[in-house]
Amino acid sequence: MSEWDFLWDLSGKDLEDAMTSGGTANDWAYVEKQERKKPKVEWEKLKSLRDGGLISKEEFKKRKTALFSNDINV
Repeated sequence: MSEWDFLWDLSGKDLEDAMTSGGTANDWAYVEKQERKKPKVEWEKLKSLRDGGLISKEEFKKRKTALFSNDINV
């Protein structure tokens, strides 16, 4: 299987876009979905650290600020 096999069923603008970007619209939709999951998973981990008493309130606030400020830049 070649690295270009994902192009077989594409034509027109879809083919051109996939050739220039290295992925299809479905590929990019999947990547975006995975990227949206990251902050949620990190937020859940952070809350469990706080709820378990493993980090201080100050550390929680610091990490929360860092997590959500990074999310804006993504």
